Amino acid sequence: MKKALRNCLWTLIILLLVFAQESWCADLKAGIEAYEKGDYDQAIQLINDYLNEKPRDEKGYYYLGNCYLEKGELDQAIEQYQKALELKSKYWEAYSQLGYVYYKKGMHDEAEETIREALDKKERGELYNVLGLVQMAKGMLKEADFSFRKAISYDDKDPEFHKNLGDVNFEKGVLIIATQEYLTALELDSTMVEVYFRLAQAYLKQVRFNDAMEAFKTAIRVDPQNKDAYLALGHIYMLDGKHYPEARIIYEEYLKFGEENSEAYKNLGISYYFLSKMLPSLVVNGDTLTSAGMAEKASQYLKRSASMNLEEPEVYLYLGKAHQDLKEFPEALKAFENYEKILTEQNYEWTQKDAGFWENKGQVQAEFEDSASLEAAISSLMKAIQLDSTKTTAYSHLGKALYDQGKYEQAIPFFQKRIETDPDNASAHLNLAFCYLKLEIYGEAVEPLKKVVELKPDNVAAHDLLARVYLNLNKFGAAKDHYLKVIQFDPSKCELQTNVGYCYMRLNNPAGAVPFFKKAVSCFPRNVTHLLNLAQSLELSKNIDEAYEYYLRILEIDPKNKDAIDGRDRIDMQRY
Repeated sequence: MKKALRNCLWTLIILLLVFAQESWCADLKAGIEAYEKGDYDQAIQLINDYLNEKPRDEKGYYYLGNCYLEKGELDQAIEQYQKALELKSKYWEAYSQLGYVYYKKGMHDEAEETIREALDKKERGELYNVLGLVQMAKGMLKEADFSFRKAISYDDKDPEFHKNLGDVNFEKGVLIIATQEYLTALELDSTMVEVYFRLAQAYLKQVRFNDAMEAFKTAIRVDPQNKDAYLALGHIYMLDGKHYPEARIIYEEYLKFGEENSEAYKNLGISYYFLSKMLPSLVVNGDTLTSAGMAEKASQYLKRSASMNLEEPEVYLYLGKAHQDLKEFPEALKAFENYEKILTEQNYEWTQKDAGFWENKGQVQAEFEDSASLEAAISSLMKAIQLDSTKTTAYSHLGKALYDQGKYEQAIPFFQKRIETDPDNASAHLNLAFCYLKLEIYGEAVEPLKKVVELKPDNVAAHDLLARVYLNLNKFGAAKDHYLKVIQFDPSKCELQTNVGYCYMRLNNPAGAVPFFKKAVSCFPRNVTHLLNLAQSLELSKNIDEAYEYYLRILEIDPKNKDAIDGRDRIDMQRY
């Protein structure tokens, strides 16, 4: 009986021990599962409960260290890994993690010593990988390259090893290898978003913009909530200067995250500015924007950016341009002045690429038309030309500013310079002609006006002006030809019929003048001057009877008109 009782007691004790061991093991397993799910606080509690019962299980301390590492509590992690190694001196995974934590804390010597101690016991790819990270941090790129390759030799399917080998070669400038290793890492694990970033950077270094764009697009597809990928892709779109439509879309998508980012607002504004130059219209959220509407959008986003970062000069440059396009000249000038002020305070040295800014500022200043603003415009435009003598449009704007100030003689050489660099620019030839006309040097106006009608045969105003110049120079044949051109384009210009008739009269061809004077009279049947011109041309071309009728018509309107009385009397004497 006693023997049977003893056997039962031993059986119960054994069963209790088994159940207890299973319970402890369950706590560790549950802790590891919580760790793998990212529930680190729960994992720490479960593993600590386990270690209270099994304080000499190195695996518990190892996973406890992992939990603290993920929480960023690095000192706690070090303590747990050290406990694991005290219990198992060849626990290479703990060595690897301990070295990594030292690396994360910037304790590079301790990290390298720890990893080398582990390698003396057992060579593993993970150990060489951490050694490579430490060597990279210490600037030992050649050694790091070797360590990462050694890690891959143990496990060529670990994407982290390939990513790190790509990183060290990126730092070394060996971009082909870096690119290949990043691609290999992504083949092994296509969800590694940070590798897409590194791959894109490698492509950018090789000026492979399209490939870089595709890398970030893929990163966004993999992780649509990755805000940094949107910003990075937008930045590349801005870099190459060809993808403003795409840049607009990507920055607007980024702002939907509710972010307040001055760089994003700036680049979105700049995108809209360039789109206003590229497209006649743009549909945004169902609304159709004109070029002016896009410029307005640009100014709105650029103002938002400026409110967040007052010292970013580029914002003011494009804000000024947008206001200029909208003909909001006071606002444009203020923005340009802010741009200039910030760069001046930074002791910036103006270079050739800044000529466009000074030209834009000069154009805006000239719009105010008062003498002080025009003087300021002249100064700005001179600065543009000094910075870039090939900036041909600046010559025209400077000439126009001088012309508007009445400095016609000073304006001439700038229009001539524009013509020299751009001989087919009709506006420059026309402006040069205006200067000569203002100076009453009519003969010099002829050639530029002839060039205008050569370049723009349908420019009616230029034909009319050239005809008047020829008339002033008593070149009646040439004047007639250009008046006829004007009438050809616009037959309704009755007053020019008289001018053509006048030219025929001065060319001693009264018969040629008659039909033109008749057209003038048909337009203005009671205009004494037109009637008298017609009567005299008829008389001189021997159409006496018809001339007589028109002299009588004049006298019906103006009985005391001396020229009509004299004409009537001359014809009466001829008849009798």
